[in-house]
Amino acid sequence: MDVLDRVKPESESISIAQCRELLGEEAKTMSDEQVLAIAHHADSLARVVIELAVQHDRVL
Repeated sequence: MDVLDRVKPESESISIAQCRELLGEEAKTMSDEQVLAIAHHADSLARVVIELAVQHDRVL
């Protein structure tokens, strides 16, 4: 099974409010679009890290 098949679907993504809470003070001056862009980037990066970890475990 591919790692991307095991991650949460987009419908279960965290809310903008939750993203703002995680980002802290810096998020106060950001638009919703900027917060969503950061959330999307973080999600993409997390998927890459998970894929690399799974590949590493297959090699060992």
